[in-house]
Amino acid sequence: MSEHLPLNALRSFECAARCGGFVLAGKELGVSSAAVSLQVKNLESYYGKELFLRLGNKISLTDAGEAIYPDVAAALQQLSRTAEKLNKSSKPGYFENSVLPGLSELWLLPKLQQLIEALGVSLDIRVENDPIEFEQGGVDLRLTYDARYYKEYYRTEIFTDVATPTCSPGFWDRYGCDDRTFGAVPAKYFLQNRWGPAYASEPTWDDWFTSTKSPKGLGDASTISFSDTSLVIAAARHGLGMALAPKVLLQNDIDDGRLILPSDVSLPMKYSYVAICPHGKLIKKTTQRILGLLERVATERTELLDK
Repeated sequence: MSEHLPLNALRSFECAARCGGFVLAGKELGVSSAAVSLQVKNLESYYGKELFLRLGNKISLTDAGEAIYPDVAAALQQLSRTAEKLNKSSKPGYFENSVLPGLSELWLLPKLQQLIEALGVSLDIRVENDPIEFEQGGVDLRLTYDARYYKEYYRTEIFTDVATPTCSPGFWDRYGCDDRTFGAVPAKYFLQNRWGPAYASEPTWDDWFTSTKSPKGLGDASTISFSDTSLVIAAARHGLGMALAPKVLLQNDIDDGRLILPSDVSLPMKYSYVAICPHGKLIKKTTQRILGLLERVATERTELLDK
């Protein structure tokens, strides 16, 4: 006996037994009656038992067929229920949007209602780090920072950004200076943003102080560092210190008064925020619409940075 169950043969057997014939079973399965009969013969060879009595065009289960039918029918029904659950979880009709963690909370979320209304579709938002698998995950569009992992895919720039100092108003009331310098801020309160494990060339506080020709050096004085941009921004929001973070991602906190920009000095970030999608997805109208919206957003972000 083969160690692998002949699943197609089991399916043909169950359908023939339930329908009472190979012809009706073939119609349900979308194959010929001869194909159903062949699969049943394969199953009989597998078990070494006759499963049907064949009388002309009529069939009936043998004792062996009756013995296995309930278990086969129950197993196939369970597989069908499992497939149905998986199909439901894949959210048919949803536009599958994969987003970098910091970008999802600080940039996409405030625009989500606007996007849904403009697109007229349901969105499934997946928050995940790079790299992702488009085909295996069924992803329609990826929003991320830096396109290095996706060179074979279509990509378009959403916006470029700069890293700028930020802190809460309360923190600046305690440690800020009228001349907008940071000389009175203890070194331990300069929060370190490590930008994630894949990046080593994004701006640091040492880079910022060098650009301002300030003698202040931090060394290892900072007491907290973060590998996630959204966390370092949240820490600044809660008054834990000064963060050096992407200006565009700060905008909603600035507009709502949770964060301020105590300096006009900023540093360019090395890469751009991008939208990535498989070339085959470009024919989808939803993909075209969302890319068009993102292009308009890119223009708005450029105007913002020029202010």
